[in-house]
Amino acid sequence: MPLDETNNESYRYLRSVGNTWKFNVEDVHPKMLERLYKRFDTFDLDTDGKMTMDEIMYWPDRMRQLVNATDEQVEKMRAAVHTFFFHKGVDPVNGLKREDWVEANRVFAEAERERERRGEPSLIALLSNAYYDVLDDDGDGTVDVEELKTMMKAFDVPQEAAYTFFQKADTDKTGKLERPELFKETQKKMPLDETNNESYRYLRSVGNTWKFNVEDVHPKMLERLYKRFDTFDLDTDGKMTMDEIMYWPDRMRQLVNATDEQVEKMRAAVHTFFFHKGVDPVNGLKREDWVEANRVFAEAERERERRGEPSLIALLSNAYYDVLDDDGDGTVDVEELKTMMKAFDVPQEAAYTFFQKADTDKTGKLERPELVHLFRKFWMEPYDPQWDGVYAYKY
Repeated sequence: MPLDETNNESYRYLRSVGNTWKFNVEDVHPKMLERLYKRFDTFDLDTDGKMTMDEIMYWPDRMRQLVNATDEQVEKMRAAVHTFFFHKGVDPVNGLKREDWVEANRVFAEAERERERRGEPSLIALLSNAYYDVLDDDGDGTVDVEELKTMMKAFDVPQEAAYTFFQKADTDKTGKLERPELFKETQKKMPLDETNNESYRYLRSVGNTWKFNVEDVHPKMLERLYKRFDTFDLDTDGKMTMDEIMYWPDRMRQLVNATDEQVEKMRAAVHTFFFHKGVDPVNGLKREDWVEANRVFAEAERERERRGEPSLIALLSNAYYDVLDDDGDGTVDVEELKTMMKAFDVPQEAAYTFFQKADTDKTGKLERPELVHLFRKFWMEPYDPQWDGVYAYKY
């Protein structure tokens, strides 16, 4: 039976607020699939291919045995676990089958994003806070590495994981983990400006005072951009990093007959482009900032065009063009375009819809300006329905 609003609480929530999100397993990175299935197998204690609420409750009960917690804290933890996994798709009577686990995770993630957009409470935060209260064994309001070991032990994770986890989570390097560090709760959003975004920095340096207003972005463009972010965010942690970005040129390298020089030029162009798109080489770019980062980059591109300066869209497009032009004839045909679609995990039929829109002079070949023009129209300009089918409706 397919998951939908009749049998899954996250689908029910999304449909109740008008969100028509649909699951596509091709949007899930292979490493994420592997990670999720491993997690299912941890929860499926009797290995019958079904996760039940009784099996889920083993884990808070195990935590209870390891910590000095009050009955109130433990009951709060159990209630949070039940609520969280119910929304994750674990029916209290029928459980959740292994074959539905990945979809249940992805629709839950979309429901969390929808709650964030609507300013509603996060179920991740609900679960996180309940565990945090129990983990904080000495009651000082923070969690140290020894207390973190308890959590690892409770979840049958190697003890040394406490140190690697702690190193990543302790972002302010205090030697203690606060709630936002440990569980990535929604924190007060730091505004993007010239101090933390390269496109804002460029605009202000030339006297451009452009300001972002999300109400100027069409809902379909918002949907398109968020889908694109989720493609780049390989570990689905809500943050796009430069390492994740570099997966894509490396994937292209595996698919084409390109020289080392071409590939390095492509990697350098990708780095430059996404740095100006807001992906900090150290801190990455949060999902909540992605739309604004796109729009300010688009304004910076328009400013460069007005001033007769080189386009960063053209920089990236030309680097990919050089690699795509496998036969070296100075143009890109539909077969070569299929390579790009495959490299970006886009359906192969998108090569035809993309080509049809891009080949404005109807020569049967794509020149560099045609490729740049379509990239700009689809991703940078205000929403126009004529471009909807360019990527075979994936975006």
